[in-house]
Amino acid sequence: MMIRISLLLAVLFLWPGMGAQAQQPAGDIVLAHGAVPLFPSPFLPRNKTAEQPPVPDKLAVTVTGDSLADGIWGAIYRKLVRDKRYAIRRNAKNSTGFTTEGLIEQIDDGFKPTPADALIMMVGANDRRSFFVDGKSKALFATPPWRDFYGDRAAAFMDHLKGRDVPVFWILLPVMRDDAAARDAKLINDLVLKAAADRPWVHTVETWSLTADASGAYQAYFKDLSGKVRLMRDNDGVHFTPPGYELIAESVLSQLREASPKFRLLPR
Repeated sequence: MMIRISLLLAVLFLWPGMGAQAQQPAGDIVLAHGAVPLFPSPFLPRNKTAEQPPVPDKLAVTVTGDSLADGIWGAIYRKLVRDKRYAIRRNAKNSTGFTTEGLIEQIDDGFKPTPADALIMMVGANDRRSFFVDGKSKALFATPPWRDFYGDRAAAFMDHLKGRDVPVFWILLPVMRDDAAARDAKLINDLVLKAAADRPWVHTVETWSLTADASGAYQAYFKDLSGKVRLMRDNDGVHFTPPGYELIAESVLSQLREASPKFRLLPR
């Protein structure tokens, strides 16, 4: 009897694969030729695919600043008005700028009645003038004190947005038809870029190369989004025609898609 039992145990132990299977952790099924187990073992590492965060049902974009920003709002609104996933808030004001006010209240208004998911800013066309505080001139245009005032106000605006925890897209000024205005626009752009340099939540959107010719000079006619040459600048040499605003707006939306996973489904 003892001999029969010993022979049976020896056969079971020597049967191909039986000994190896007995040593596997509970729950594993060992398959030949490296096949993937039907029920993966908890002891084996799993390859996890990075998942994109869900896109909210409704996203709000606030556009703030001066009359140039208002034109950008119109271009984005026309593009997305039929897409119910987006609310484009019109929060710009004509004839405003940092030389007359800090514009902080525009931020607060742009986050009502609910918080915005992104903010687009364009300002500076009206800032070619001396600084006024409480109705009194404090710094002559383009002087060192004026530059300090302007940089400080731009920085304060950016810092007020930090706590909102949303991406900010600051559209820089385009080339202007008047040479003096173009020089002043570059000065304002430089001050904004300096303030944004150490504020990573602020993304600057360059427009000079989009609006200038090969030599860097102002041009009124250039290619629209479809590649057709059209009148893209307004008669005042500062503002844009509708297709011009649409070109700048698409540049902003392209950066928004890249910067925020929430907006990855923005139509192209």
